[in-house]
Amino acid sequence: MRARAGRLATSAIGGALATALAAAGCGGGNHTPSSTAASTTAAVSKTTTTNAAPPRPAAVQLELELPQIGLSSAPTIRYVTTASHPALRGRVTPSGATVYVLDSQGTRTALNPARSGTFSVRPRVLPGANTFHFTAAQLGSKTANARINLTWRGAAAKEMARKIAADPAKFMPAASAGLNHRIPSAPNQPQAAHGATKLTFSLNPIKAAAPPANGGTGKWLSGFELTEYYPALEAWFRGAPVPAPGLSSRHRIDWLYSAQGLSMEGDGIGLDGQQYHVADVGSGGWLTAGGGSGAQFGTGSSAPYWRTGGFWRNQHGSLTFPLAAGGWANGTGTRYVPPPGITFASGASRPLAYLRSVAVDPRVIPLGSHLYIPAYASINGGWFEADDTGGAIDGRHIDVYRPPPSNPSAGDQLGFVTGQRVYIVPPGAPLP
Repeated sequence: MRARAGRLATSAIGGALATALAAAGCGGGNHTPSSTAASTTAAVSKTTTTNAAPPRPAAVQLELELPQIGLSSAPTIRYVTTASHPALRGRVTPSGATVYVLDSQGTRTALNPARSGTFSVRPRVLPGANTFHFTAAQLGSKTANARINLTWRGAAAKEMARKIAADPAKFMPAASAGLNHRIPSAPNQPQAAHGATKLTFSLNPIKAAAPPANGGTGKWLSGFELTEYYPALEAWFRGAPVPAPGLSSRHRIDWLYSAQGLSMEGDGIGLDGQQYHVADVGSGGWLTAGGGSGAQFGTGSSAPYWRTGGFWRNQHGSLTFPLAAGGWANGTGTRYVPPPGITFASGASRPLAYLRSVAVDPRVIPLGSHLYIPAYASINGGWFEADDTGGAIDGRHIDVYRPPPSNPSAGDQLGFVTGQRVYIVPPGAPLP
């Protein structure tokens, strides 16, 4: 069971953003509690409100930049460069989509576009021809794909070719590093204002061939619901830094105690680029945006908004908190309500890996199993490890651990996808 509190609903907490659904052709579904509220979650009513189906997400569009020409919607762009670290740029619509890059050496990278939808990456290039596959994806939408065929020439390319010929093993791409090896990703963040922050994450997916249509060491099961979860970025928030129980550092108050932050997600990445988690959820429950008790799973006025402490009351008794830019979120605070015993600690609550770890219901998928999800084949190759659980992961529900999006509200209008087929290899069995 993960130590994190878990998300309550994709629409309320800024849910899943990226999965390749071109093959599946599935759209988003209705919003329901979708992710990983663990048994350690502070008390929240599990009465679910009925919500109308959200609008279908906008179609994902991807453009790549042809140097000195501009953006192009062509499926393939070709050009020659003498730069040893060329910047590959593009733009995605909507900006909430995530861009995944696969290079010729099999290295995968996740890019979070800026609020404008623009993105850039400086990948490793080798002398001669290089191909970079770009996939722009968003849960519930058909993916967009394009590629850059780049040829590196010139004096620097010739020198690199000489070094590779002298010691080729030094320049070989990394292997899968073992099925259970994890490389944590905690990039440094700028001292960003509230809102989107542009980040890049390296991925270490499992490298294995797709399973057979029939037979093999595992079996196919259908009817799965897919959602995604991720650590909360402190850069998303606008509150003033305050002391954090259990930590020597100060952090933004809404990152610590709001329902979009660390108290709900359980894990997060601070402005210093370090990972933090909830060590003890303490007592008490959650308040609604109106400041009342009785928060419920779901969305709307009864959805959780803030812990029952770690905030101020204004002169009218409403919830408020100080802002990093000065002033207050909802009127000047006159009375502080301390946090109800919650404490935080540095590091991650569990050794999870982006687009490699998934949370499952162990009654359906035993922990330690390996899963192939066709909808993610163009994102990470399709393979995952079942190494996490969650209180809201029930039955045929898989929650994929992914890099956090650049914008915490990017997934608000999205649902989840259902009816997915998954290939499951039991613990200890070899991959096909």
